[in-house]
Amino acid sequence: MDYSKSSRKTILSDYEHNPLIRLVFACGAGYIMLHLAKIVIFMWGQVPVMESTQFFYDKILVHFGIQPLEGMLRRPWTILTYMFTGLGFFKLFTSMVWLVVFGNVIQNLIGKSEVVPLFFFSNILGGLAFILLQTAFPLTGQASLFVGADAGIFGFAIGALTLAPKYKLYFTQNLAIPLWILVVIYLVMNVVVLSGTQNYPLIGLLVTGALSGFVFIKLVQSGMRIGVWSNAFFKRITGSFMPAKKGVLEDKEVIHHDIDAILDKINDRGLRSLTKSERDFLQQHK
Repeated sequence: MDYSKSSRKTILSDYEHNPLIRLVFACGAGYIMLHLAKIVIFMWGQVPVMESTQFFYDKILVHFGIQPLEGMLRRPWTILTYMFTGLGFFKLFTSMVWLVVFGNVIQNLIGKSEVVPLFFFSNILGGLAFILLQTAFPLTGQASLFVGADAGIFGFAIGALTLAPKYKLYFTQNLAIPLWILVVIYLVMNVVVLSGTQNYPLIGLLVTGALSGFVFIKLVQSGMRIGVWSNAFFKRITGSFMPAKKGVLEDKEVIHHDIDAILDKINDRGLRSLTKSERDFLQQHK
């Protein structure tokens, strides 16, 4: 599939129904909730100031972050919660910027239905790598816990580059930066942070997240509409709890956005650039 040209959609195009913005809000909400708990600990006053940080890690963060296998067996839900929390505001802010930058490429070219599944796919596999590598390279203290969506962002970065290596990302209608430059900047920033460390579980998390993005995009390019399938599956599960009318409206929004993405591709690269699955999708929703 050739994505040599770029869509001129900007970062916040269609923001009202943008899954990237929803992911940012979810991560922001997790950060706020976690730090409200930290504030309560300080205000509570029954924990000495010198011990409050360790108390926070031992009693609060341990219920949100991924950790060694023994802890994961007692708190398996953390494989999902860890990606929606964070410790530092600057780290959270920069992570969300990169999330939107790389995720926007995915969303514009293959539709918004693939964004959230890719986010979970990369973060869950990256989290599992972190957990398993701790059995061979155990971390101690606070380093043994990890929170953040880094694996998902690596998945978006490498996935976007796999999908469209010559893509130019438009921040405005007149300002465009080649995607590969942004990916290199992001990778160099992470290499600098990790250089000199022996945090092999974290390195494994990032590498696995990147590989997950590559594999996910290759599957989509082969004709597997993973996002459409997973969204349909979860809607069947939650259908009895959701108003029918709302579900129909959400389905139409997803279909409409995916059709727009395919039409943009035709406009930029011609009808021959469509895969068989994309042609079938258009035929089905005439």
